This record gives sequence, C-alpha cells and structure tokens, in this order.
Amino acid sequence: MKELLEKIAREAEEALSRVNTKKDFERLRYDFLGRSGKLADISKQMKTLSAEEKKNIGKFFNELKNSIENSFNAHPFSKNDDSEDGKKTFIDYTLPGKAGALGSIHPIGQFMEKVISIFSSMGYEVIFGNEVETERYNFDFLNMPKDHPSRDIQDTFFIKGQEDWVLRTHTSNMQIRSMESRKPPVRILSPGRVYRHEATDASHESMFYQVEGFAIDRDIKLTDLLGTLRMFLEAIYGKVKLRFRPHYYPFVEPGLDVDMACLICGGKGCSVCKKTGWLEMIGSGMIHPTVLKNMNVDPKIWSGFAFGVGLDRLMILYYGIDDVRLSYQGDVRFLRQF
Repeated sequence: MKELLEKIAREAEEALSRVNTKKDFERLRYDFLGRSGKLADISKQMKTLSAEEKKNIGKFFNELKNSIENSFNAHPFSKNDDSEDGKKTFIDYTLPGKAGALGSIHPIGQFMEKVISIFSSMGYEVIFGNEVETERYNFDFLNMPKDHPSRDIQDTFFIKGQEDWVLRTHTSNMQIRSMESRKPPVRILSPGRVYRHEATDASHESMFYQVEGFAIDRDIKLTDLLGTLRMFLEAIYGKVKLRFRPHYYPFVEPGLDVDMACLICGGKGCSVCKKTGWLEMIGSGMIHPTVLKNMNVDPKIWSGFAFGVGLDRLMILYYGIDDVRLSYQGDVRFLRQF
C-alpha cells in the first residue's frame, strides 16, 4: 500500500506541473483530495488492515496526504484569480502599483484659498471663528437693535432649547471676538460658513460661505475702503465695471453696497442677476463708533472700515456657473470640472 501511496503522490506532482487553467486545477484537486478522490479510496481500504498495519500505514498516509495538500495550496491557482479566461497568470511584484483615485479640493475651498491669498498679500491676518454664536456677538455688539428684521425667526436659525444661541448669520461675529485679544492697528479677515433662513434660488442658499474683513488704524477714510474693494475684485476678475450705492447697515456709518456688472450675461440680464445686469457683491462701510467702543477702541483716535462678501457668489461668477446650488449637491460630474 505504501507503493500505491507513493505512486499517487508522484501523479499529483506531475499533474500539478501540467495544469493550465483554474478549472483544470479544481478538477485535479477533487480527483486527489475530494470525498471520492484517490486518497479517499485508500482511506477506505485501510479499514481492512490489521491494527499493526493501520498504525504503520496510517502515519505514512497522513504525512503523504499533508504533503499533497501543501502542494495544492502552494499552487498559484489556489489563490483567487480574477482573470476572464482563468488561465494561469504570473505577477511581477517589482512593477509599480496602480495609483488610487485622488480627490480634489472643492471649488469653494479653492476659491477661499484664492481670496485668503489676495488679502494676505495686503497684510491681513486670517482668523476662523464660531459657527454657533450668542446673540450678543452676532447682533448686540454689532449695534443691531432688538427689533431689527434680521433677528426675526424668519431670517435666523435659533438653537432649540438654548436661549440666546443662534447659527451665525455672518462672520462679522468675529469683529468683537478678535479685538478682545488685539489692539489697533489691525487688519483682520474672517472666512467661514454662515446661515440664513431664506428661500434658495440660483444665487441664494440657506448655508453659504462668507468672508468678513475689517481694518482699524489712524485716519482710515472711505476712499481707503473703496480702493481696497476695487483692488480685491480686480485681482480676481481683472478689469470690472463697479458701482457704489449707499446702504444702511447698523454696524457701519456710512454704509454702502458694491455692485458689479454680471459676468454671466455681460450685463444683459439673467437668472443669476435677476434680469438687472448687476450683482450685489459686497456690503461695506465705515465701522460705526458704537461698534468701535464695543471693541474697546476709542473712535476719537481710531477709525476703520468693514466689508462682507459671499464666497459662493464670487466663485460662480469666476467659473461662469449659473446656479449656486450646484456646489452643494455632491454631483461628481460638477466637482470633476475643478
């Protein structure tokens, strides 16, 4: 019986050396190691042997069976093979691996970096702040009266069960917070997400990104503000057509809006500019003396300007996108373009 077992072992080795497909390999494994295979037949015949023969042949049988199993397990076809034809393949482990797919920075993130770079070159310090804020920092310290429309529940997200806490409606909340640890002269830029309880359309979202900036120094004038904003917009878009309009904001005096001719339609009128040909780009003005006092800054010595701009609107105009909502839909077809 030993000779028969040795013969089966040789046959298995020879057959393994000739196998060319996964299918043939599995058939061969069954022929030798399956329930009805050659080794199973030998195992059945061993029942007729004497106790002494079983002892001698049994040990030899187990060693031989383990050897054949090891040969099958070490064969390349014992591993998972995803090739279509099931043919034996060889892997060159010295070849470089396939690079994984890489993500990219969201277009709004890219544009935030661009805006930060522009103002950093002007000497502005960049700070990030709280998205969940108290009414004191979001409204009170910015000279917004208790009956101001922006404090209505129709315009502001209030935190349920947390009195006096809101989702910030602008990054202007960082004006007072940043000045708690600083003294003028300062130039501060605060980018981040803000929240407004309003209907969405092609140019409005309930959550969007804003950049708030302000500067405080001696003898700062309105012309310094106008020159800064023009320099900023032209650093992004090149030569642009602007108009400045007086506008009331509680935290500045005087206040003004900066409009830019719509780059989507060339001033002819479209859904983004609501058929007017103009887009309101920046709200700004000279910091109100009351706000300066809330910063512990003497308005008789120091003056300053402040401005706020929607980052999403800057981005869609730069890339020629006609709907700001595309930025937040998670559609990779849109995101892959950037």
